[in-house]
Amino acid sequence: MGKLKLNINDVAPWVTKAEVNALDVVASMANKALHEGTLAGSDFLGWVNLPSSITELEIEEIEKASIQLRTLCDVVVVIGIGGSYLGAKAVIDSLSNTFDWLQTKRENPVIVYAGNNISEDYLHELTEYLDGKSFGIINISKSGTTTEPALSFRILKNKLEEQVGKVESKKRIVAITDASKGALRTLAMQEGYKTFVIPDNVGGRYSVLTPVGLLPIAVAGINIRLLLQGALEIEKETDQTTPFKDNLAAIYAVTRNELYKKGKKIEILANFHPKLQYFAEWWKQLFGESEGKEGKGIFNAAVNFTTDLHSMGQWIQEGERTIFETTISVD
Repeated sequence: MGKLKLNINDVAPWVTKAEVNALDVVASMANKALHEGTLAGSDFLGWVNLPSSITELEIEEIEKASIQLRTLCDVVVVIGIGGSYLGAKAVIDSLSNTFDWLQTKRENPVIVYAGNNISEDYLHELTEYLDGKSFGIINISKSGTTTEPALSFRILKNKLEEQVGKVESKKRIVAITDASKGALRTLAMQEGYKTFVIPDNVGGRYSVLTPVGLLPIAVAGINIRLLLQGALEIEKETDQTTPFKDNLAAIYAVTRNELYKKGKKIEILANFHPKLQYFAEWWKQLFGESEGKEGKGIFNAAVNFTTDLHSMGQWIQEGERTIFETTISVD
C-alpha cells in the first residue's frame, strides 16, 4: 500500500520550516486534546478512531446488505445531501472506471444520487431513467426530515412500490439513520427496512467510514476492508503518540494556520485527475463546515487541472495574492 507524503518546501518564502517546527509543542498539545476529547466540540469526535473502532460484525453486516442490493438491483439510488453522500461519491468516483456507468457488462449496480438538490428536472429525469430498471434505494438521513432527501425518498419510494410492489420493495430499501429517533427511524421500523445507524458522535461530513459511506462504496464493488485498512494505518500515523516531525496531518495543519495568519485567506486544492473532482468537493465541505465559524476560517476552493488552467489559471497566477495552493498527486 502506498504511503502518504507531504512536501511543504515551496511555502518557504512565506513560512519557513523553522517556524513550522517551532510549533511542535502547540501542535502536539492540540493533537493530544483531540484524541482525548478535551477540546470544544468533543461530542462529535467519534470520527477520530472510526477505523479502529468498527467491528468485524459491523463490516459483515454492511457486506451482507451490499450483496443483497447488488444481487437484486441494476441501479442503486443513494439519497442524501452534504456528508451523507459526498464522502461515498468521492471514494466511488476516485476508485471506479471513469466510464463505469456506460458499461453494458457489469458486476455491480450503477450508482446514482438523489436528495442532493431540489431540482424538479433532475428528479423527473431520474425517475424516467429508472423506468423498467430493477433499482434499490439507500436512504441516508439522521433525522429523516431534511427537505431534499425527504422529498426525493417519497417520490422514489412510491415509484419502487409501483414497479415491484410493497413487499418486494422492502428488500430493496436500506435506511441509514439515527439509532432510536427521527422520522426515518420511525418509518423504517414501520415498514421493516434494513437499517444501519449513524453514530451520535460523528458529524455527517466525517461519516464516510461509517455505514453512511461504506454501504454505497461496497455496493459499487469496492473492497471496504482494504479501505478501512488504509484508514487504520493513517489513524496510527497521526495519533497523539506520533512525534510532530512524523505527523503529516499536524504539519499540514500548522502550515495552513501560519499561512492564514500571514494573510493567505484562500486555499485552493488542485488535482490533475478528473476522478478526484468529488474528492475536492468533499474536502471543501470538511474544511468549510469545520473552520468557517466566528468570523474566521480559510476559504476553500478547488480546481481540476489541466482543465481549470484555461479558466482559473490566470487568476491563480496573477490575481490577488491572498491565496495558497495545495496540490494532490497520486502515484
